[in-house]
Amino acid sequence: MAITYDDAMSVLQEIFEDLADDLDLEDETLDPNAKILDLGMESISLVYLISELQQHYGLGDALFRKVRDEDRLLKDMSVDDILKSVVELGQKASA
Repeated sequence: MAITYDDAMSVLQEIFEDLADDLDLEDETLDPNAKILDLGMESISLVYLISELQQHYGLGDALFRKVRDEDRLLKDMSVDDILKSVVELGQKASA
């Protein structure tokens, strides 16, 4: 099953809303241009957000490995960066 950008955004938004409820953050619609760091969460919550996204799509730890291999920091990535990476990993997995 191919992962689309819009589907990944929908899943990420749902995970974010669940976290926001748990952390008493403001519910807001994720902006693709927003930096992950600007979502108002602690780093452990960001890790949880990415872990849930990976689990939803059965990616194992592929997204974390991709970020590490590209020598990027999660906090420096945008929502768009994360979504594009998930779509790319989904395409590789279904090939």
